Amino acid sequence: MTALRSPGPTTGRGRRAGWTTARIISAITGLLLVLCSLVLLGAGGAALWAGTTQRHGGDIGLGTWSYRSNGYAVVSSTADLYGATGGLPVARSLLGTVRISVTPAPGAGPVFAGVAPARPASHYLAGVRYDTVRSITHHHPVYTGHTGGAPATAPATAGIWAARVAGPGTQNLTWPDRSGSWTVMAMNADGSRAVAVRIGVAASLPSLPWITAALLAAGVLALAAGLALFVVPARRAASHRTEVLAR
Repeated sequence: MTALRSPGPTTGRGRRAGWTTARIISAITGLLLVLCSLVLLGAGGAALWAGTTQRHGGDIGLGTWSYRSNGYAVVSSTADLYGATGGLPVARSLLGTVRISVTPAPGAGPVFAGVAPARPASHYLAGVRYDTVRSITHHHPVYTGHTGGAPATAPATAGIWAARVAGPGTQNLTWPDRSGSWTVMAMNADGSRAVAVRIGVAASLPSLPWITAALLAAGVLALAAGLALFVVPARRAASHRTEVLAR
């Protein structure tokens, strides 16, 4: 004679009692959703703060850093920007208008700043002593140095620039509204050695309000779903415990 195994304790209404496997999975999923919601709400709050407090003249400041080179130029790593019909890594529609401000160090002479397609910029810098900014670590730039001599021509006469500015004091440069791979370069206007500048980057970020709204909405939905997935099984398990103790 075969013994029938009991499916486990149930309540009077036929529901499984206590912390069943399904309820444990539901509670864990709920906690994970709550954690995800906190990340989304935090990101949405940061985007909201940036859009309301960091926007000046229509642009949001993305950062300002000081750069130095004992060579003839401070050069950015190649930046790839793509238009609405392009792809990754950075869509121009996300950044909007990008503006770069370049200020020479106190006591320094006039500064030159330009944006050029990556390949002509590389040809111009061939054999030149300069420094490429690879990253920013703990608010300090990390460079890769390149050995060489002086450029063959002064920067203003190089003929490679999609956009350029030069002069004493702060110079403001607008990134060209075209897709492609670009290099940003800062030099002394006369092409001399020892470059010291402070560079700030700002962008209009037209998509920021939509991104903010999407992050906050997703955060609220994830929080509501996570609480429901955790609270409902917890209350059912707790109600069974109360019934057991009352007997």
